[in-house]
Amino acid sequence: MSRVLWLVRHGERRDEVDPNWAAEAERPHDPPLTDHGRWQAERLGERLQGQDIEAVYASPFVRATETAHLVARTLDRPVFVDHGLSEHLNADWFDVAPSVLTPRTLADRFDTVDPTHSSVLRPNYPETDEEAASRTVRAVRRLLADGPETSLFVGHGLTVASVVAAFTGREEVDTPVAGITRLASYPWGWDVDILADTSHLETAADSDADFDDGEDGADAPE
Repeated sequence: MSRVLWLVRHGERRDEVDPNWAAEAERPHDPPLTDHGRWQAERLGERLQGQDIEAVYASPFVRATETAHLVARTLDRPVFVDHGLSEHLNADWFDVAPSVLTPRTLADRFDTVDPTHSSVLRPNYPETDEEAASRTVRAVRRLLADGPETSLFVGHGLTVASVVAAFTGREEVDTPVAGITRLASYPWGWDVDILADTSHLETAADSDADFDDGEDGADAPE
């Protein structure tokens, strides 16, 4: 095993628990985390300590960058925000191209963000399912090519599902909120050794699961 790729979906988003949030928000397509989502991100950081993660990459959508920030703060790593890791710009979800903050603006809010990173790709609106998956995978491959041996990517259901499918051929992938997936490269190619793990979100009384236990499922990416 020479390369390790961690994939994390963002924590709970504000508009999922507050249906009135978008009506009053300045940027209704870009919700932040809830308090519970921030708790989830902190648990992610604790779980990923000691895994030798050298670089953290994040989607520019606030919920993903905020998740990455809270993880990176625990790991003492910078966050590189890349538009190539954006949410699926689906016309059924967004009536116009969603506005996202620049890395410099995100750096003003989250001090782990490196404002100087230049995105390797930028999505076009609107995207088909196939275009969004292809764009995400191309962005991850480009970032890996110039990155360290162990990297963390914090994004969306699209991020996890499309990368796992492209790297391993596995088509049905569960993508739970704040779930952890780990891919590793071997002489025969990439393989999954942790899939959709959420045991870090359980209390000590609820679970004594080992870190290497994963969960399989068949939920569609969001």
